[in-house]
Amino acid sequence: MIIDTSAIVLKTIQFSESSLIVSLLSEKHGKIPVMARGARRNKNKFGGLLHPGALLDVTYYYKSTREVQNLSDITQNRPTWRINQQMEKMAIGLATLELCDQLCHEYEPMPEISVFLNEFLGWLHATESNPRYLFPYIQFRLAQLAGIGIAWQQIEQHEESLVRENEHDSQYECYLNVENGTIAFKADNGLSLGLTKSQGDYLRYIAEGKKARLLTVSFPADEIRNLIHHLDAYFQFHLDGMKGRRSDAIFEQIL
Repeated sequence: MIIDTSAIVLKTIQFSESSLIVSLLSEKHGKIPVMARGARRNKNKFGGLLHPGALLDVTYYYKSTREVQNLSDITQNRPTWRINQQMEKMAIGLATLELCDQLCHEYEPMPEISVFLNEFLGWLHATESNPRYLFPYIQFRLAQLAGIGIAWQQIEQHEESLVRENEHDSQYECYLNVENGTIAFKADNGLSLGLTKSQGDYLRYIAEGKKARLLTVSFPADEIRNLIHHLDAYFQFHLDGMKGRRSDAIFEQIL
């Protein structure tokens, strides 16, 4: 069966001296591995477009009994080449692709993640803003799209004051309660991770629809780094098989 669909390149693996195995996030089949024969040759029909983060229209031959499908043809859907020209863009782009690769299962359509990733990569290519602090937002949104979203625990203003008085000796502004998936001013009885004021403000901007502020406010780099680790712990608690990202070695250089 010949399949024509839009797709995002999640990663590539060298196969033989001339070919690549490419992991695509496709509209029709979700994450799907395809064989790009001859893609490593200097002159090939894929034209150097098979790189992580590429937004493509692809044609492949699909057979349900085959683990790796055969890639036939590709064309660029939207440009993303500017992402690899700036360290901050490349780092957050690779980290986002690697997280999506872990969240998506082969041959299981994930349309909401696909749409989000397509829009984000297009924005990342075009933006003049520095995205260095944006990855916790990506984690937060992908948790929502993967069905394990984090919710703010509603609290009345007078109750908030009482909680803060009782917690006056604590260094934490609020807590990520991992087991029940909430952010609250008080830790629950399960696994809870304390969040500083800067970390709490960061997540509050997301909750209040003020994500543009994440691009203009200067957050302490070590606190952003710790917030990323907290959200990674949240993913690992709720989803089996989540691993550390190899791209973090690059990502750490921008914080």
